[in-house]
Amino acid sequence: MANSAPGVNINILNAATTPASQSSTSNWFVLGMAAGPAGVAVPIKSMSDFTNYFGQIINGGLTGRYTLNATVDSTLLYDSLDVFFREGGSSAWVSRVQPTSSGVAATSTTTGGKFLLTATGKGTWANSSIASAAGLILTLTASTVGAVTVQTAVLAYNGVTLATTSGIVTDTDVVNWINSLPGYQSMCVASSQAGTTVLPASGSSVSVYLTGGTDVAVADADSAPALAVFTDTFGPGQVSYPGVTTSTVYTNLANHCQTFGRVAFLDGANTPTANTLLTASSTLQTSATDSSYAAFFAPWLIVPGYVNTNPAVLTSTVFNRTVPPCALAAALVSVSDQNNDCNVPAAGTTHGASKYAINLTQSYIVSDRANLNNAGINVIRNVPNVNVIALYGFRSASYLPLWANLANVRFRMQMTRDLDAIGEQFVFNEIDGKGQIFAAFNGSLAGQLQSYWLRGSLYGLNPENSFNVVTDGTVNTPTTIAAGQLNASINVRMSPFAEFVTINITKYLANVNIPV
Repeated sequence: MANSAPGVNINILNAATTPASQSSTSNWFVLGMAAGPAGVAVPIKSMSDFTNYFGQIINGGLTGRYTLNATVDSTLLYDSLDVFFREGGSSAWVSRVQPTSSGVAATSTTTGGKFLLTATGKGTWANSSIASAAGLILTLTASTVGAVTVQTAVLAYNGVTLATTSGIVTDTDVVNWINSLPGYQSMCVASSQAGTTVLPASGSSVSVYLTGGTDVAVADADSAPALAVFTDTFGPGQVSYPGVTTSTVYTNLANHCQTFGRVAFLDGANTPTANTLLTASSTLQTSATDSSYAAFFAPWLIVPGYVNTNPAVLTSTVFNRTVPPCALAAALVSVSDQNNDCNVPAAGTTHGASKYAINLTQSYIVSDRANLNNAGINVIRNVPNVNVIALYGFRSASYLPLWANLANVRFRMQMTRDLDAIGEQFVFNEIDGKGQIFAAFNGSLAGQLQSYWLRGSLYGLNPENSFNVVTDGTVNTPTTIAAGQLNASINVRMSPFAEFVTINITKYLANVNIPV
């Protein structure tokens, strides 16, 4: 406020949050098939993380990319995450899709003694034996400390140590320690059972193995429980099931995102027929609760493969890989969100160019691209004259023009996150009779909105033309105050983006002056 008397007055204000300090909108929540834990969200920051949690030993080597059998194939999930990180994506969470109606999880029934270990997720992935380092193994090594025999416990998957502790004294300690670990780290749950202890004597060790797991093919309906692990505590981001192009999965993803304020990045079928893609978008608009929470991408990417330099260990050579387009789209928004509001479209040759793709599986003619764009199917294309493969559309699958702009849809997600954080600061504050809390609430919200306007994400010549915040008696009435409510009504104009750029050239004769 202004000085009331001569002198210096210094006001210290809370600065509005910048997008770089809160980049959780860049998270990619990914479903997929693999061997490994299920029913838990596994944080993946690199492909080595993926291999540690979802890998298998193939031909003597640990790899995350494999076809284990007719029902477990990690290649789509692996390749999609690989492209995501190579294109600059920062953080992913993986939920393995497992069969819900059949299949068996491995257990330590015959080797666990007084405790039972049950793998977190069905399948053969946790099966282990004394003859191999593959699978999930608990090793206990005993030593004497004073008069007490203490066990050092090491839990390992495919030879990679997941967790270790030296505080084990009893069988109950084993149960408590394993169950205290995050589900993705322990990869199993422990319970007590009748039996004879397997804890070794001092100076010796024993290994506890899991057996009996079976693999069964997954169905589209199994995507629902896999999505359920991504609760609201994980915050905003993009959600995908790479490579799966069925109506059931599309609808499950879109409805999940509508519930949790995220955006579904859907893969269009790998087809040259535009009408197939248009039908998928039209179907989603009728099957989803709100299709604006989803966007389609096509065609699929062709990226470099792997060359086998050691036939005795590695799998066969893969010269090129075909990868679902959601991986590139998720990476592009992840990169953009580090420095921009979500209202900046991650598309075009500036913000939407691929650094890794070498080609595309399909190319659509201009009329098809126009129809696909209007239907919310964002085409990746080879852009002529600049020799760049780029995402060249940024629309949602909404049938309502108000939310057709995918940048606005993602900005809605960001605003929900930011304004929710501001609102939390006022929960349980006193509602004073002088209206001070209403003014403070208004100022905090307006400060955040002004920061959006300054960055160009809200449209208008000045803040008053771009947004307003109402916290007066029209929304905070005696009745709402008595009910313990603190209310605000916000109106905004989100900035559009330049989707159609036209340059008109007029030719004049050499003896005619160009008009000024």
